Amino acid sequence: MHLSRISSFRNLKLASLGILLTIVLAAACQKPSEEKPIPVPTSVGTLIQPNAPLSANDVSWLFPAPTKAADFANLIAVADVTTPNSQDPTKRDPIWPDAVFQQFLAIANGPQAQVSGTTAQISLPVEARSVNAWFIAGIRIDAGAPGLSSDIHAQYGQLPEIRLIIQPIIKNPDGSPRVLDIAGHLIFDFITATPDPPAQPDCFPRFVADMSVFAPVATDAAALRTKLNNGQLGPHSISTVGVPLGVHPGLADPANANAVRNEMLAFLERHISAQRLGSMAIAGLPAGAPAPWIFLSLLGDHAGHFGPAHGPTLDGNLQFAQMLNPVGATPRVVPEPHTNNLNPITCKNAAVSATSLPIAQRNGVATSAAFATPPPSPDQAKQILNTIADPTKSFFFNTDCISCHTETRRTMELLNVTNIPGINPAALPNGPWDVRNFGWGEAGKSGMQATVTRRTANETSAVVTFINSQLLPKQP
Repeated sequence: MHLSRISSFRNLKLASLGILLTIVLAAACQKPSEEKPIPVPTSVGTLIQPNAPLSANDVSWLFPAPTKAADFANLIAVADVTTPNSQDPTKRDPIWPDAVFQQFLAIANGPQAQVSGTTAQISLPVEARSVNAWFIAGIRIDAGAPGLSSDIHAQYGQLPEIRLIIQPIIKNPDGSPRVLDIAGHLIFDFITATPDPPAQPDCFPRFVADMSVFAPVATDAAALRTKLNNGQLGPHSISTVGVPLGVHPGLADPANANAVRNEMLAFLERHISAQRLGSMAIAGLPAGAPAPWIFLSLLGDHAGHFGPAHGPTLDGNLQFAQMLNPVGATPRVVPEPHTNNLNPITCKNAAVSATSLPIAQRNGVATSAAFATPPPSPDQAKQILNTIADPTKSFFFNTDCISCHTETRRTMELLNVTNIPGINPAALPNGPWDVRNFGWGEAGKSGMQATVTRRTANETSAVVTFINSQLLPKQP
């Protein structure tokens, strides 16, 4: 949708906000350590065809958290990604233009980044105020935010996207990296300029996917997979088939990592541009503090203008940001969310307006209840957490950011879960302050680790199913 064609700025939110659903930041193999070493991928001898079915790591690419100076060579800085200038093909344009980056900084440090009713506010450190400090921790290819189920599609349409999960890295005097525990999202969408009418009154228009430009994204992702498997990206042939979601197998192999990194950079430069940047998000901290975590979504109009987004499960009026307080604070989650993930799927939500879906009409669960003292019973906790981890029931427009970023760690703590099918165990959140869905999170003494959550794994599974059945050429 080309949002600049919609009359009011508030109604511009659909294209931007829908993209933010898949918030979420993830990984499966972490940096080498004594406790959780990254397994080295083994060579395979079976060649595969370009249209072979994709697997999880083929559409969700997670970089290992850097630990030494040499690791910079295998990372992609956001500033590295450029596209040809439309007026002068000899020039290159950044995908995150300085004008947009300055808006990102202003909003992240502005009044809407202060949590309503508190003095807590995001304040990006000086080191994060240069675009050159931001690096890509993860890349997610999504065939349709805010979800691929038929009932979500009927209410919101389908918005294919490429999402970059980015984090700032400081270069120490000895050249080694220090990852800041801050994250941003850059969301590039593939939709037509003309949306469908709203499914109901007091709702946003519905996204219309432009599959003519998104289908090559899926084809190129498959081509990268095939090259890696067939030994064309470095000395080792590496298979992704059946590999649990975590650090991308090609990036985990030191011998192949740089070639895979270069292939991923070329992929991004073929498919994304500043003109496709539809929305952004920030997860940050107050100045010089390790807590509380504060989440804020940013929406755009596809003309280079961005503003803060009202939380779809908050009050729709004064509440933009949401925070997670540390242990010992009461309440843990502020503002208290009013979710709607137990009602039938509806396009009505507080991001549209304060009156679109009044709080009294909502019915849902949130991890704010799972942070209560005393905690819910195991059966209650399971019902809450499983609902939030299910992308057919819970998504950006009916579930709060804190819930989506804490459900896996709460599941591990309240239900004594140590293994989740489809996720590399080394990438499960390791510590209560790892709020990454897909990216690099704080893991205590072991430093930063690559992280994957259930939501990311479940969303990735749905994307793989859709691409394999709808977009890849059928094998004979």
